[in-house]
Amino acid sequence: MNFKTLTFIILTSLPAAVFAQPVEEPELLWRQVLGGVALTRPVEQLESVIVVREGGAVKAFGSSGALLWEYRAGGRLLPFIARSGSGASYVCRTDGVFHAINRAGRQLWKVNLRGSLAASPLTGWDDRVFVFLPEKLYCFTASGTRLWRIELESPLALDPIADKAGGFAGVLEDGSLIRVNAFGKMDAVKLSAVPFALFALTPVGNQGGTLVPRFIAVHSGGRLELIGEGGGPVEAPGLPAAPIAVTEHGGLLAALLANGALTLISPGGEPVWSVKTEFAKQDDDVEVDWNESGIYLLSKSGGEGYSPEGVRRWNMKLSGSVTAPVLNGNGVMYSCGKDWILYAYRVEKEEPLFSDKKVYGFEAEGSYGLGKATPEAGFPQWPEFLIEAAEARIRAGNLGETEPFYTSLLLGIADGANRYGQQNSFEGISLRARALRLLGLVGSRDTVPFLARVFRRERELTIKVAAAEAIGAIGVDPEGLALDAFTELTAIPGTYPQERLFVSIAASIGKLCRFSGPLLCARGIPLLASLTDAVQPKTVRRRAERELATLYKL
Repeated sequence: MNFKTLTFIILTSLPAAVFAQPVEEPELLWRQVLGGVALTRPVEQLESVIVVREGGAVKAFGSSGALLWEYRAGGRLLPFIARSGSGASYVCRTDGVFHAINRAGRQLWKVNLRGSLAASPLTGWDDRVFVFLPEKLYCFTASGTRLWRIELESPLALDPIADKAGGFAGVLEDGSLIRVNAFGKMDAVKLSAVPFALFALTPVGNQGGTLVPRFIAVHSGGRLELIGEGGGPVEAPGLPAAPIAVTEHGGLLAALLANGALTLISPGGEPVWSVKTEFAKQDDDVEVDWNESGIYLLSKSGGEGYSPEGVRRWNMKLSGSVTAPVLNGNGVMYSCGKDWILYAYRVEKEEPLFSDKKVYGFEAEGSYGLGKATPEAGFPQWPEFLIEAAEARIRAGNLGETEPFYTSLLLGIADGANRYGQQNSFEGISLRARALRLLGLVGSRDTVPFLARVFRRERELTIKVAAAEAIGAIGVDPEGLALDAFTELTAIPGTYPQERLFVSIAASIGKLCRFSGPLLCARGIPLLASLTDAVQPKTVRRRAERELATLYKL
């Protein structure tokens, strides 16, 4: 028995009076007209909530109820939506056109998948986007470059889940559990049957330091299967009754059972606590959500909130909802009604979980290690041939499992550690600039610190321009490193030939701001405004003014 399980057992063995607290009375905070029926549950992130509605529109509202933006997709939308840590939203039309929208409601890019989505997309640690069709899997960078595609032998039976190791997992109709890493490497394990639900447990590290995903499959009768490192499924003690809804958090399972009980158990089947709820079997639309504040049962008919120790804090009845509501980390519940209205209720008066305002929504869970070149990568024997091979794969959209190799190779060449860079010859400069631009196409934000460092240190104009262009192509700067580097250079006039370099800086700032929206604009717009000064060359002023014109529309 692990420490966390033991702690829960000790806590729940104490008298109920220790945890007694008044049940919160839900309060209507605001309501806003959607203009159509909601197709999905609201999607909440920090201080905004997004709804996909009939008529091909996506609406975003702030925490106070103000309409932030409305995006028109130009056709009917499927009932799927996802948001990345950088605030981008992803939706798909019924004709297969996939849209990426920035956090200000502007289109970032779109691509025709030539097929219908089977589940909501997922995002990786560097904001790469995993897209799921019934028998095809795609991966795109945050800026829209396709990295790989996989054909499946059997359609997906369950919505894929993030595997907590940077990839994802899903279950096919033939009962296979597939595990796909960020670079498109797939392996499969045969389960005894298609499960009711699949959850990822905390990965384990192997001898090479790679995270190995682990999963627990919950079957409709309550049976459990554990899938670990390099082996097939192992039976575990099951749930005491058939589950209606299940979720996982910190290695524990919270399950709403057909008998109306909410039960907390360890993956090994050890019970922690169980309480009777007001939900019954007919509430088959119920969702179980779990965050650091508690465990929540949410359905079209209402919701209940429980402390981590199993004490009920609140309950609420809803009528006329079209989807299960969603609860944010600050105790506000959002519900979409059949009356085309989005409602916001205060159901808990808790201290905010997310008070640290950052440029982006959340820090990445991990890194793919793509920001550093291996020692041997900087000394390729045939750099021209290798760059051509990398570019061919990138432009064909099938970088796949070769991504770490080619990214490391491009980093090494761009860094100037090879013989061409040391000689600083025309040929070497040209190769390094080409490698930098290809890094921009690969699009991993893991490489942004490297690119900002190259931009800062290099004196060669061609290299600085290529580094700035690569940063703009990637489109994300979560720590503001690139903007810091741009600010430092523009603050010292006359250091470099300004025209060509400052035009590339203005273009990169514009792309970064369009991707991240208003929060990064607070730094980017003043920097662009400084480039419109009369002392700047005409081409620089025109480019900065053009970028500003697009940003003022955000």
